[in-house]
Amino acid sequence: MNMSHSTLKQLLKEYEQKRSFALSDLENRKEELYRSCPRLQEIDTNLNQFAFHTVKSILSSTNKSSSLEDLKSKIASLKLEKNAILKDLKLDDSFFLPHFDCTKCEDTGYVKENDHYELCSCIKQKLFDMDYNQSNISNLRNHTFDQFLLDAYSTQINEDLYHSNLSPRDNIQNIKEIAFSFITHFDDFEEKNLLFTGNTGLR
Repeated sequence: MNMSHSTLKQLLKEYEQKRSFALSDLENRKEELYRSCPRLQEIDTNLNQFAFHTVKSILSSTNKSSSLEDLKSKIASLKLEKNAILKDLKLDDSFFLPHFDCTKCEDTGYVKENDHYELCSCIKQKLFDMDYNQSNISNLRNHTFDQFLLDAYSTQINEDLYHSNLSPRDNIQNIKEIAFSFITHFDDFEEKNLLFTGNTGLR
């Protein structure tokens, strides 16, 4: 992959913007939901507070057991009420998750692999696509053997011009068959490679 550092930097900047938009969109959706159902906001606020008090209770050496069980009971009750409200609204907990384009890297462009971070497959694909487009071969879907037009080549033999006793059409027909055989037997280790030669600009 021959993409420059500046290209990767630009892509990562776009990823940062996408991630910020997804997080902002989540906050907007939550605010809209809370406006329509204030009780949900109260429940979420209480759950956050109880989560903090749960940690504090675990770390505390005084009355740890009864305090912790009381908090667990309150949290379970609030969660049941929240789930009931969401069910009535035909929503679930996924509503409170940001809508990232890539759930693997969460639009950061990086994933953790074996205690280190590396580029996510999604951004690698974008880099490949950009490199592919710059190579002027991005329209390969429209260039297949089925669409190859032999009629575009002359049937006239001109040894002085083409240095061959074959017509251009017969010659390109042979080339097409060789190329098709190469593609068909691409996985065959005995298949010979193709070598394209000629002056710059020839097609």
